[in-house]
Amino acid sequence: MSSPIWEGTKAGEAFTSKDINILSEIIQIKIDKDYKTAKLIVEYTIQSDISGIQIPLLFYAQDFKDSFFVWVDNHRVDIQKIPEKYTRIENSPFSMFSGSFDKNYQTNHPVEVSIYWDKYSGNVYHLNELKYFETDITKGTHKVRVEYTANVWTDISGWIKKYSFRYSLTPAKFWKSFGTLDISVEQEGSVRQLSTNLGQPIEKIFQARNSWTFTKLPDEYLQFSYIPKANKLAKTLISIEPFGLSIIAGILLFALHLFLVFWYRRRFTSKKYSPVVILGSIAIPFLILFSYMYSFEIIDNVIGEDAGRHHGYVFLVIIFYPILLPIYWTILWLLDRRQKRKII
Repeated sequence: MSSPIWEGTKAGEAFTSKDINILSEIIQIKIDKDYKTAKLIVEYTIQSDISGIQIPLLFYAQDFKDSFFVWVDNHRVDIQKIPEKYTRIENSPFSMFSGSFDKNYQTNHPVEVSIYWDKYSGNVYHLNELKYFETDITKGTHKVRVEYTANVWTDISGWIKKYSFRYSLTPAKFWKSFGTLDISVEQEGSVRQLSTNLGQPIEKIFQARNSWTFTKLPDEYLQFSYIPKANKLAKTLISIEPFGLSIIAGILLFALHLFLVFWYRRRFTSKKYSPVVILGSIAIPFLILFSYMYSFEIIDNVIGEDAGRHHGYVFLVIIFYPILLPIYWTILWLLDRRQKRKII
């Protein structure tokens, strides 16, 4: 089966050189009215211990909608390809971040970093997969701002899609220092009741703008999720489930078939075999199994565009047909035989 997760933008905290202190960080997340994209503005207040050309920050960002921009002290800087010499542990100021680093490795082993996007989900990346820039900064305090538009993550494993925006905080564990972290989330249009791993916002309830403040790392990632509400009919069908719907369909089909069997027997009392029993016993078990398969489509259509539609290989239920057919046929044959004896 294919993955039930449609990955959106992967982006996270900065990897910093050993000469940089992160004094404070502000993360602004502005979610659009359709909950499909979010504008991320991340601003760092950094302090450099020395002057000259630095490598202040490395970022990981993948599958974002719009361009990835970086400003240093309100001056736009160009994203570059990281020099090859920095991708090897021997020369890299980022070797401290390597998830693969071990003293037994050779010094030319590539630097790799581990970034988590969920509690049990992370990836290992080579440095050349990250965004890199260098600029001439002086000793002292500076502002670094990053902006991009992120695409939503979509989890289709349930009946209703779960939408989320994620931002990895993993690199912050290795910062030389960690000051304050301020997070704000703004929602355009209707205010949705979000779920997050950050706990309750300062405002206590979700509204158009919410905020959080931390003096230590709250988790290895940020996640803001939203599950659309289903209408009443969809909730009812979901609670019944396809199995329940197929049972209902089976009862109705059985009742109709039994009525036709008795009707035929009353008209043709002397007939040894009933074609109604034979044809119905072949068709009804198949229709019951088909109703189970089609129930998924019915529920999805009632849910609408937010339906997950990821149900696996439900057509394999047809393997039960050779089992159901003789059982059903035997039951209808016995009922027809009993009805025949009553009439005679």
